[in-house]
Amino acid sequence: MELYERCLEKTMELVSEQGTHFTMSGLATALGVSKKTLYQMFDSKEELLVAVAEHGFAQIKRCEQQVLRDPTLTLTEKIRRLVIVLPEQYQKVDWYRIEVVAEKYPAVYRCIRRHLETGWEPTLALLQHGIDEGVLAPFSLPVFQGMVIGSMEYFLTAPAFPQSGMTYQQALDAMMEILMKGMERRN
Repeated sequence: MELYERCLEKTMELVSEQGTHFTMSGLATALGVSKKTLYQMFDSKEELLVAVAEHGFAQIKRCEQQVLRDPTLTLTEKIRRLVIVLPEQYQKVDWYRIEVVAEKYPAVYRCIRRHLETGWEPTLALLQHGIDEGVLAPFSLPVFQGMVIGSMEYFLTAPAFPQSGMTYQQALDAMMEILMKGMERRN
C-alpha cells in the first residue's frame, strides 16, 4: 500500500481514537516516517483531514453503487441501505469526535457539507421509483433530503447526542427506521 493511502487510513484510526486532537508528530511516528515527509504530502493538518474526508466520501460512493447493483435487495432494502450507506471500516469510527471540525477546520467542514448536500441523484431516483411503483407513499423528495442532511449534520455536531449511548451507525439506522415507517405505503 502506498504511503499516501496508509496515511489516510492511519489518520482515520487516530481520529476515531482521539478525535481531531491527534498530532502530525504522532501520525508520523505511527507511520514510521518523519514529520517532514507528511508535510511534503500535505501542507497542513487541515489539508490532510480534507483528503481523509474526500477519500471517505469516495468510498461511500463505491458502496452506493454496490447497493444499487445488488439484485438480491428489494427496492425498500436498497433505499434503506443507500440513504445511510457507510463503508465497513468507517462504521467503527467515533464520528461524534469530529464536533470541533466546523470551528477549528472550516475547510474540512465545508467538504463534509458539500458531500452531504450533493450526489443525491441516485437516491432521489430510487425514491421516485418507489413512489411510482406504489411501494412508497407520495412525499416531498426535497423535504426528505433536507431531513436526512439535517439529521446527519446534527449527529455529527451536537455535543449532547453522544450521551445517548448510540453509535453514529445506530443513530443512522434509527433515523432511517423512522423515515421508512413514514414513507412506506400501508395496506
